[in-house]
Amino acid sequence: MKEMGMGGMTEEQKNEHLRTMQEHMLQIHDLSNQILSEKDQAKKEALKNQQLELMKAHHAQKMQHHRQQKMQEHKK
Repeated sequence: MKEMGMGGMTEEQKNEHLRTMQEHMLQIHDLSNQILSEKDQAKKEALKNQQLELMKAHHAQKMQHHRQQKMQEHKK
C-alpha cells in the first residue's frame, strides 16, 4: 500500500481511511442510482449537483493530501 501513499499509516489508520473511501463511494453510487431513476428533470438536476459537490469535495481532499505528501518528501 506504500505506493498509494499509505506507507506511514498503522493498520488501524489504513482501515479507517479505506472505510472513509468506501463510504464516499457508496454515497456517489447511491446518488447515481437516484439520478438514473429520477423522472423529474429539476429533481434529477438537483441530485446531479449534489453528486458534483460531493465529487469536488473528495477531489479537494485528495489534492490536499497530495500536497502534504509532496511537502513531506521535500523536507527529507
